[in-house]
Amino acid sequence: MGKGRHSRPPKHPKLRRALLITAIGSVVALALALNLRVTKTQADPLVVPLVTTTTIPSNPFQDADVATFLASRTNNVTASVCDLRTGRIYNYNPYVPLPTASMVKIDILAALLHKNAKLGRSLTASDKATAALMVEHSDNEAANILFNELGGPTVLNAFNRSIGMTQTTSEWNWGATMTTPYDEIALLRTLLLPNQVLSDSDRRYVLRLMEHVVGYQRFGVGAGLPPEALVGLKNGWFPYSDGWGINSAGYVMLGNTEYLIAIQTGHNPNQQYGRDTVSTLSALIWRAEHRLASRPAD
Repeated sequence: MGKGRHSRPPKHPKLRRALLITAIGSVVALALALNLRVTKTQADPLVVPLVTTTTIPSNPFQDADVATFLASRTNNVTASVCDLRTGRIYNYNPYVPLPTASMVKIDILAALLHKNAKLGRSLTASDKATAALMVEHSDNEAANILFNELGGPTVLNAFNRSIGMTQTTSEWNWGATMTTPYDEIALLRTLLLPNQVLSDSDRRYVLRLMEHVVGYQRFGVGAGLPPEALVGLKNGWFPYSDGWGINSAGYVMLGNTEYLIAIQTGHNPNQQYGRDTVSTLSALIWRAEHRLASRPAD
């Protein structure tokens, strides 16, 4: 599994290629994203052999291994992938909002940094210690403190709308925030790509925390990757009346393979089934994206 390392500086050469699509500004970039293809696929079990084909689909959800795995799942699965080489976003089972659980914690931190920047102030040392607990250790009390400092759901909803998260609605019970993987990609783009919403230093700060999430919480996006891959992630998990919700969102970078990914699942029969779903799907998406990166970008 990929280990967290120090964030790359914002002027990453591969990211500049993606900025051919996004450099006009975050608002235009998000508008462009709304016109990208939305593809629904059906989708098998945890050790899946690689399938060698003469045609490598650009859409990772059309990859044979990915489609076979997803077809085997009995839970609700919705996912999005953004290929940073091209800026294209691909979706599986889109427009299905599910609760974020702790995945929302990077959203809370990003919104707080944005609010502080507008007020001309920075996080205090105490705030930074609390933020590290919230993101790296997924501490709920730390999230309560910073969510209250932010101003609660009204402020978070306004921030989310400003970055194009139109399918996300927060409430005071922050873990019950409803979102979609497509919206999580909008948040990840705001964190990864230079924009006018968050400064480069604020973006690097959040990414550094995501890259140092404690080891036992690095399932999902962090699973099945070479150890040298740069991985930042935030997961969420919670039980409810008829199953578990397990989510994972983050970014993966290694050589020419660079992408954002968000996966949400619901109605898992148990926690392990959900973790297996997000981890295996993430590993298969890595294989598909790595194969795709071996050919020139469209």
